[in-house]
Amino acid sequence: MRLIIEARLADGDNDTVEEGDGVPAVIERPDCCLAELGLTLAEGRSLLAKVQAELISKQVQSWLSARPIVGAAVRP
Repeated sequence: MRLIIEARLADGDNDTVEEGDGVPAVIERPDCCLAELGLTLAEGRSLLAKVQAELISKQVQSWLSARPIVGAAVRP
């Protein structure tokens, strides 16, 4: 069994996917046994770290683009 997880960030009505968006994770379970149900703690932590990194990066980009650049104005 293969579980493929991909996250997509949407901002308001804009639900488009940009190149490089998404947090892919592929979890493979070759045998279907009770010991391999769900995610391991390591897999869960890794997935959460990838999601956090992507989310924070997009939030910072959005925040910075909404702010004026201070000190960039050239005065005569």
